[in-house]
Formats: sequence, structure tokens, C-alpha cells
Amino acid sequence: MSTNGTREPTSLTIRVLQEITDNFSEERALGQGAYGKVYKGVHCGEEIAVKLIHNNLQATNDEQFKHEFDNLMVLRHPNIVRLVGYCYDTQHEHADFQGKIVFGETTYKALCFEYMHMGSLQSHLSDISDGLDWMKRYNIIKGACEGLKYLHEGLKEPIYHLDIKPDNILLDENMTPKLADFGLSKFFGEEQTRVTHSPMGTVGYMPPEYLFQQVVSKKYDVFSLGVVITKTIAGPKGPTESDEMLYQTFLDQVHEKWRNRLEATCTSSSLLEAYCEQVIICTEIGLSSMEYDRHERPSIMEIIDKLNQTEAKIQKVTVPILLTERDSSR
Repeated sequence: MSTNGTREPTSLTIRVLQEITDNFSEERALGQGAYGKVYKGVHCGEEIAVKLIHNNLQATNDEQFKHEFDNLMVLRHPNIVRLVGYCYDTQHEHADFQGKIVFGETTYKALCFEYMHMGSLQSHLSDISDGLDWMKRYNIIKGACEGLKYLHEGLKEPIYHLDIKPDNILLDENMTPKLADFGLSKFFGEEQTRVTHSPMGTVGYMPPEYLFQQVVSKKYDVFSLGVVITKTIAGPKGPTESDEMLYQTFLDQVHEKWRNRLEATCTSSSLLEAYCEQVIICTEIGLSSMEYDRHERPSIMEIIDKLNQTEAKIQKVTVPILLTERDSSR
């Protein structure tokens, strides 16, 4: 048991994982990435996601597995996916080789996570006119930002995720977002800007300073987050449309579309204006986070501060409305 009350990850054998996933059947498959395939299982009454690491490149996979495992072991936050178990199990097996029976060792590696019932953010992205309402989208944005704040500011040495994208933001049954997939993540000490020659990230979410100069800093994650925020607010084509339009034109278009949708649900004009202001500020955060010059991008702390200010304004408007409704119902 860890000091904050959460259970330590459990060591599991490959036999146990085979049992709880119906021998890694296709019916249990949840998805596939560059380093492994994910299956749904049930262990001790808890639904879990089992990420079985590919065995085709043993040395690379060992390093990748241990790296992600080390990262996950230190992370404890409501907006970071929780590691519940792992497998590093060597089995002695026989095989037919040119007509002869030979024996060898196979090491199976897997990481087991809490099961996220609503899948990834990628599957919920949609245009403004349909899909998730504003509050759900805002809560996803805020939760992802809180997760990144923890990685950058809440640890003794900051962790850079380096692959923030909708596929790596998972949603639980309450639509709470959790950052996932820490295979590329790096610990950074006092020297927090580096030049690296190792490949990382996903096209479309990598900042220009990395693409052209291989520079990695906290602002790498901020850029990726900006792309995610813009897609969450304006739909999958949001970042592309923002590049093709004048800044103010894009901002006005997003604002107008959300105003039209929010008018149908807001109970007062003051609440409508507060939510519309939140839409504008979140869109501005997304766009500023994608600035070409990394020094022009906000820090995650500055982003959180702006989001908190919008929440305070909405709260200030909401309380009198709730009091009025309560009094009128008496």
C-alpha cells in the first residue's frame, strides 16, 4: 500500500493475464499502439486494461517497458491513468526448428491499468454543433491541464509527457480525463531545456522547435496541449482552420457557434455571457499554446490560473440564480 492510500501495482504472471483476457482474444481487444496491444480483462472483480508489449524487438521493448514502468510508479494524480499491475514473466517454451524440437526463453511484458469506460478523447471529438456539451468539453480541458500541471510542477523532478494527443487522454465513466501512455516521457532536472536526437511524439502535435532543432522543453507539452484544447473546443479540424483564418476571425466564429448552442440551455443572460467568455478564453489559451515561438506560449500554471478565473466568474453568476430558484420554489 502506498502512503497516499492507493494500492501498489500487483505483479501478475502471463498465465493470469491469459485467463482474464480469454487468451488475449480479439473480442477483448481495446486498441493497438506502436509498442503493444491493449485488451480488457477482469482481475479480482476490477475491470482493467492490459497492455501487452510486442516481443519482436526484445532489447528495445525491454528498455521501453522499464522506462514506462518507472514513470508510472511515481505518478499519483486523479488526472493520470493509474497503474494497477504489471507482468515481467519469463517462460521456458519449446518450438519446432527445422524439424527438431528446441527449447528457449520467452519474456512476456505487460502493463495493467484502470479500465477507462468511455475510451479516448479521440472518439468523442466532434464539431461544435453536436457531440459533447460545453461543460463536458471544459471539464476535459481542465482535467488534462491539471494532469499536465502535476507532471510539470507537482514532482521533485518534472516529467515531460512528449506525446499528448486525444488518443492518450482517456475518459472514465464520469468523463474525467486522465493522461495515459508514458512510454516517451522523460524526467528532467534543473536543466529543463534539452536538444535530443531520439524520435518522439506524433505529427501534428510536435512543436516547430522540435521539428527543426530537436529542442525539448516544457513548452513541447504546452504546444501539444494547445492542439488538443483547440480540437476539443472547435472540432477535429480546429487547428487547421485556425491556421487558415485570421486570429480574430477564427475566435469570432468559434464564439458565435458556441453562443448559438449555449442559448438553448442557459437559464439567464448573465450565465450565457459568463459561459461565452469562458469559451473565448479557452480558445485563446489553445491558440496561444500553439505559438510558433515557444517563449510566447503560456506555462501550464498560467493556463490553470486563467481557467480558475473563468470558473470564479461563472460561480459568481450561478449562486444568485440558484438562490432565486430556491426562493421561488418555496
